[in-house]
Amino acid sequence: MKLRGMVVVPFSILLAATLMSGGCGKAVECHTSLVTLDETRLDAETYEQEAAETAKNVADLEKKLDQKKNEIEQVKAKPADLKQKVRDLKKGSGRE
Repeated sequence: MKLRGMVVVPFSILLAATLMSGGCGKAVECHTSLVTLDETRLDAETYEQEAAETAKNVADLEKKLDQKKNEIEQVKAKPADLKQKVRDLKKGSGRE
């Protein structure tokens, strides 16, 4: 147990000294060309436009989906009416 403490303490001191000595050095120079920066900016604008268009398309599709759901609900309510119409048509044609 004592041996472990003798190893941990110096290691901790060495670690702290290493971290403190690193500090904030000179920033690394950026070697990016203006062409690359401009292309990246144009790409970002394109992606933003595509995202806006996609959001609009999603909203349109959600609206269409809601309309179709309403149509389905209306059709679900019609079978009884349609059965009655079929009966009436069969009576009129003499099949019933």
